[in-house]
Amino acid sequence: MSAPHFLIAGAGIGGLTMALSLARRGIAATVVEKRTGFGELGAGLQISPNSGHVLDGLDLTLPLKRVAVRSQGLVVRRWRDGRALLEAPTPETAQPPYRLLKRSDLHTVLLDAARAMPNIRLVVGRGIEDVVEVDGGVAATLTGQSGQTETLHGIGLIGADGLWSRVRDQTGDASPPVFTGFEAWRALAPAGMAGQAQVELHLGAGRHAVHYPVAGGRETNLVVVRRATEAREGWSREGDARQVAAQVAEASRPLRDLVAAASGWQVWSLFDRKPAVMAKGRVALLGDAAHPVLPFLAQGASLAIEDAAVLARLLARALEAKGEAGVPTAMAAYASARAQRVARVQEASRSNGRNFHLGWPLGIARDIALARLGAEGMRRRYAWLYDWRDG
Repeated sequence: MSAPHFLIAGAGIGGLTMALSLARRGIAATVVEKRTGFGELGAGLQISPNSGHVLDGLDLTLPLKRVAVRSQGLVVRRWRDGRALLEAPTPETAQPPYRLLKRSDLHTVLLDAARAMPNIRLVVGRGIEDVVEVDGGVAATLTGQSGQTETLHGIGLIGADGLWSRVRDQTGDASPPVFTGFEAWRALAPAGMAGQAQVELHLGAGRHAVHYPVAGGRETNLVVVRRATEAREGWSREGDARQVAAQVAEASRPLRDLVAAASGWQVWSLFDRKPAVMAKGRVALLGDAAHPVLPFLAQGASLAIEDAAVLARLLARALEAKGEAGVPTAMAAYASARAQRVARVQEASRSNGRNFHLGWPLGIARDIALARLGAEGMRRRYAWLYDWRDG
């Protein structure tokens, strides 16, 4: 790729959305992924309207429709008896829709779109080990799995390499992720066991569960979050179904049946980390590399998608006005534009995590408050989140 281009570390959802957002504006990108194959671990995710409109703007509406389920709403239930505390249906006319899908399906949609773009280059099996700014750009040292090195040059580097980001380390922020004391057990269950096409949330003392249909309605994504005494870094590990069954032994019968029918349990330790300085010179961070979000608001993927849209827009504007010299200014503007929102989303997710896991008697007060809040109150509470639009 001889034309001036950006380097992107990480070919996950954030990195591929970033590459597509640039490429659609005529800006070339090289995406570097340390794994030898492209793929996304994890069972399911939720794409809310704030990020859904970004994906629609990248002409992904039709391929997403083939693999996603349009959510009919949210139901919050009590752990022990399954009684509904709050029901918040999604209006049929809502646009863009609230989508439920497998993480791997979204990743495949993005990857197929990236491979179809002539100004996106994908480099696999190499990770970025070092970055230095050079005259008018950056030089990134890549290391392969067998130890060989090479250097790539670009007019800027975007770190979308996740919670354990190497690019974040290069910006001078080496503060480590902090274990939260919780772990998430994820699996897939047969379709039809969880009722309607909606998100169902079960709240219990020190634990909660969430499930919703994915894969066009052919499977059910199931997550059980529980307390844990020790953490394990990196990717997931296999989980023993007997352990998660014990966690739901006192849950409602439908939830116990769903857990019993699920298979392929994978376990993630949940880590938190303060937001980074999202840009320094010609290096910017997005997604979990910049601001990991706990899963209690279902906004991790959506926030990375938002980041990509804002950064691509500002870079395109700067390149048109000032050429490559405008890259550092655009990245600084991106960091300033995103700082308040990402911090608010992070804190809202942490707050949900505290509320989800309340025991007696505070859990009783929470249940009463949810019942009083109602569907309209819930909509107003999160309008700031879901009504966001770029530009």
